[in-house]
Amino acid sequence: MASNNNHQSKSNKAGRDTTQTPRWLFEAFNSQYHYVLDAAALKKSALCARYYTPRNNALKKDWAADIGLYLDANSATPAVWLNPPYSNILPWVNKVIEQQHKGILTTLLVPRDNRTQWWPANSASKIIDIVGYYENQGVYLRGPKKGQPKLKWRSGGIRFINSLTGKEEPAELNKPMCLIEFNPHLIGQPCQYSTIPKNVLMALGQKAIANKSK
Repeated sequence: MASNNNHQSKSNKAGRDTTQTPRWLFEAFNSQYHYVLDAAALKKSALCARYYTPRNNALKKDWAADIGLYLDANSATPAVWLNPPYSNILPWVNKVIEQQHKGILTTLLVPRDNRTQWWPANSASKIIDIVGYYENQGVYLRGPKKGQPKLKWRSGGIRFINSLTGKEEPAELNKPMCLIEFNPHLIGQPCQYSTIPKNVLMALGQKAIANKSK
């Protein structure tokens, strides 16, 4: 996907803004947040039982009011999953902040691009960078490193699911990814920064998927 300027995407324009999050990635975070709404979905690829499609236009919806219709008084802080169209992220960030002030916790899965106008460091509660990891491939059998662990670096990049084909994209998105949390209980507090290796997320997600299939 990387181009000469390292920013231009070469993915299919028709499906670029509607790619689906890999199931393992969603389930990894869902095991922590327990999402009740997918705010930017297609009917065939929604990750929650309740979701908004482009026809519903989530930017004009009051998420807090809709969510309140099916949450009882004993429910924990409702959490919304949002993997927004990357061609225009700013209005989604503004919407999330609006809903944060109404008691809704939202997490955004977005490129880690703090050069942009939409980057919400002053309003986000937490930013979790998805990073690469070393994969253990046994030990060296010969040479100066004989007997030492043989480690191979794996990228933390994400391959999304093509909405037109239903198949994983052949290349990772050409920018690092992060999850940004907007917590209604932490408004005005300093943003927390952390990292999580992709293999840890994969293990969490695959475990959650396996548990659901039982």
